[in-house]
Amino acid sequence: MVQCQAILVESLTAQGEWSSVHAAEYLIHLDEKSPVLSAFLPQADCKTPQYRIGVWRVLAQAEETPDSQKLYVQRIRDVLLDLAAEDRLHALESLAKLNAPITSAAELQIVEQFADSPDYSGRSFAIWRLLQKNSTLELVQSLLSELESSDQVRRLRAAFVLGQLNDLPQPIQAKLQSTFAKEPRDSIVFPYLAIAGGEDTLVRLATAENLAHRALALQELTRRRIEFEFDFASNPIDQSPLAYRQAAALALLAEQRKSGVQQNP
Repeated sequence: MVQCQAILVESLTAQGEWSSVHAAEYLIHLDEKSPVLSAFLPQADCKTPQYRIGVWRVLAQAEETPDSQKLYVQRIRDVLLDLAAEDRLHALESLAKLNAPITSAAELQIVEQFADSPDYSGRSFAIWRLLQKNSTLELVQSLLSELESSDQVRRLRAAFVLGQLNDLPQPIQAKLQSTFAKEPRDSIVFPYLAIAGGEDTLVRLATAENLAHRALALQELTRRRIEFEFDFASNPIDQSPLAYRQAAALALLAEQRKSGVQQNP
């Protein structure tokens, strides 16, 4: 497991790269916050649009005190409220991922405006935030309508958000399964529909030939704490793309911590 730990910790040094943010969030999931804070606190005043949102999102999860966590959530919220900021969409997405409450009338107005804007590419993230505030079938159906867009990124975002929701009504699940069955396997939306489609399609995705798809599945299975078989011998980490190495390291470390059994490597 030393190799797995090293993959994630070494990834933290890639400042300015989203791979470092993903590694940090994996380590936080594993309750390994010390190396994360060491790597990200020096970046706390980052001014690079988009990446700064990732930095603050990490620190909002890694900081030990509620006041410190709220400080970084507020920085993200301030970007959303800044009409001139070029990374408002990233702020909207990260606030949803953090399940941060909507704290003002001005913020609610912005979120509702984005959710009601059919042409806004981040509409699914706005709908997600409204669902966190008050879940309704109408909002979930709005996400389904995003799946019908001709814009593949918008469809991907809708599928991603649907994959984060729990206890979807059976008609919604049936619609997702139908959409997934018709989705080409080489589509960028395919793995996110597989994740949204439920545990069976998610588990199957973890054995996909496409390592990017497999990485997404391993990440989500670990997040949901779903039992699954991970054969290290047939899923080697060495020489694989970084996203897969990170996700496999997360899955293996989480399994090792759960079982309390030392594995090799």
